[in-house]
Amino acid sequence: MFRKTLFALIATMALTTAASSQAADKQLRIAVASFGESAEYMHTWTTEMKDHPWVKSGKVKLVVFDGKFDPLTQSNQIESAITQKFDAIVVAPFDFNAAAPAINKAVAAGIPVVDSALKANTNKMTSTVIVDDQEGGKLIAEDIAKRLNGKGTIVILEGPIGQSAQIDRRKGIDEGLKANPGIKVIASKSGNWSRAEGQTIMDNWLLAYQGQIQGVLSENDEMALGAIQAMKARKVDFSKVPVIAIDGIQDGKKAVADGQMSMTLYKYARAEGQGALDVALRAVVGPSYQPQSDVWGQAAQMGWWHAEAVHRSVARNYEEQRRPVSEVMLPGASR
Repeated sequence: MFRKTLFALIATMALTTAASSQAADKQLRIAVASFGESAEYMHTWTTEMKDHPWVKSGKVKLVVFDGKFDPLTQSNQIESAITQKFDAIVVAPFDFNAAAPAINKAVAAGIPVVDSALKANTNKMTSTVIVDDQEGGKLIAEDIAKRLNGKGTIVILEGPIGQSAQIDRRKGIDEGLKANPGIKVIASKSGNWSRAEGQTIMDNWLLAYQGQIQGVLSENDEMALGAIQAMKARKVDFSKVPVIAIDGIQDGKKAVADGQMSMTLYKYARAEGQGALDVALRAVVGPSYQPQSDVWGQAAQMGWWHAEAVHRSVARNYEEQRRPVSEVMLPGASR
């Protein structure tokens, strides 16, 4: 296991204090715009928000909108939240560009918007709680280069083209591989975060590049798990062909524990979800609001969390709510 700074979770706050006392006295309605609840990470992200203290106490009512991996659907849902006059919106944008107009419209209507887990192409949102996906991509590229002793041929499974995580993780991968010129990419394709697509793509690659694939980089666990299924069917030796991914979902951690995935970078859904909700509530209630989630913990004093990679030695007992991997800069924090 190695520890180093990985995910920058930035809360850049432009707080609105008007009517904050009234906001604190009524049940607040927060719209949560998930890009797709069928994705395990997104489902975990929304589930963790439902576990926030103010949601459990009834002070906050969450309404989850499922974007179903469709940018138009998600934009329409954000506009519906505007019409329904939600107190704030937390959004995980499916598409970097497509989500921006609806977010801008919400902010113009006076509704605080916090984008979380993924970015939108606008600086109008109230706050942003994001991971440094570029650094994550760089780290998995460096890891596979180390495993292959600096020389080998690999394939890359990418997320939906145009989503911020796909853009930034690929930038990071390219940066990491540039420093390791002995690693050659023989194929790269979008699997749209899908396990099924990852399996199909990998099966085609195993036929097209028989005996040539020496490593697999996947921009998320789901596609990596699909690739693993294809590799198992073709009787590929996992000890000789490392598979490395990002997210640290439950099935990903199990695959690491079982020796089928070499490593996954753990993305802390509780921190991204509850952290974004705390930031949104502060924007609604005002500066008197103090973060209620337990995710801040040590970060409240330090100003950041540290990264952890999930290797086989720790995967079986890895406890999600005890292992933060994000670097978080709190409002006013310094290091």
